[in-house]
Amino acid sequence: MSRLIAAPSPRTAFISGLLLFAPSVTFIAAVQVIATARSGLPVTALGLAAVVVISALIVWLPLVAYLIAPNATTRRLKIFNGWLRANGKKLLTLGLVIAAVALIANGALGLAN
Repeated sequence: MSRLIAAPSPRTAFISGLLLFAPSVTFIAAVQVIATARSGLPVTALGLAAVVVISALIVWLPLVAYLIAPNATTRRLKIFNGWLRANGKKLLTLGLVIAAVALIANGALGLAN
């Protein structure tokens, strides 16, 4: 992502947008589970709203925090960014394993029913 931002162009902006705003595998899996659940409309709508709110909070929380306390937020985000750079590969591997297990379990349970 740093390389895409370092050389801005319409093409890199488009690629960055696709990478940042594409729905994640876990988001799609959560929506699929909610959509195929045998629940009524109110429960389904509430479940979808909860998934969307949680996903949106991940993006909006740092922005709102920056509006409230810019210096403290910038300092904390720099610390977090350093930690993320040091542990990013481990986190990515763990996240992919968790998503894979969730998708396999979801598919297996779907086949069992």
